Order: sequence, then C-alpha cells, then structure tokens
Amino acid sequence: MTAPDALRTTFSFAPPVNDAAAWHLQLNDLAAEIVEAFPGASTSLGGDLGPRSADALSFEVPLGGGLWLEGLATTPYPGSGSVMVVQASAAEAARFAVWLRDSFVPAPDLVHFTSELALNSGDDAYWVLAPHGSIDEIAQTLQQHIDSTGRS
Repeated sequence: MTAPDALRTTFSFAPPVNDAAAWHLQLNDLAAEIVEAFPGASTSLGGDLGPRSADALSFEVPLGGGLWLEGLATTPYPGSGSVMVVQASAAEAARFAVWLRDSFVPAPDLVHFTSELALNSGDDAYWVLAPHGSIDEIAQTLQQHIDSTGRS
C-alpha cells in the first residue's frame, strides 16, 4: 500500500476557511462514526490542548497489513474544528480523507486540507479536496501537495 520510503507528514482536514462551522463538528459523533467505519479503531476524548482551550478526540484507525493511522480532531469553538492524521503517507491519509469526505462531512465539497510540510515551508493556503474521486486519485492529490512544498 505505501512504499517504505514514502514521505510522511501530518495532514489537516478542515471545512472552508470562510465557513468554519460547515461541518457542525461534534467529537462524540466523529468518534462513533470512526469506530463504526473502521473495525478495531479506538478513540479517546480529551480536552485543553495547546495554547487555546479546545476539546479533542484522538483516534487510531487500522488500515490493514499491520498499519495504523493515528489522528487528532479538535474543536476550539462549538461546531467548528479540524481533523488531522499524523505522520501519514499520502496513500494512508487518502484512505481517511475519502471516508471523511464521503461518510462524515455534510457535503463532499466541504473538505479542505493542508500539511505540516506546507505550513513549515511558509505556505498557509488550504487546498480543496476533490468532491469526487477514488482513494488513488485523492492520494495523487495529496502527493502533489507534498511535492509542491519543494521537498521530495
């Protein structure tokens, strides 16, 4: 599934910047949906992360073949927040992103994303995740995003 030398980064998925509450994100709902969609997944609710108080949900999702995807969702304001997958390849992140787009957010055109690599290189623009497309197509988009940072 993922090449052993694939570049890994943390991807952040969020609603459009101009409509931060578009997902109506509720961490309890996200936790229940993750556990239902990914048998063997685990979730843990927490709070007060970082410099600003925010509710948080950490999760682990099995991808098969002994691979796991770790993530964190935060809601600094009621109904608004983001979901991150931590140190993931583009192919691994794509599996979660497609599920998020197709099964959790209220409309498939409401998923925007960035990465730790982009932010660390000074690029704070969010890309729009295609509202349609296979896991492989989304993996290509996420890889293009990684490649655009000038790192390979």
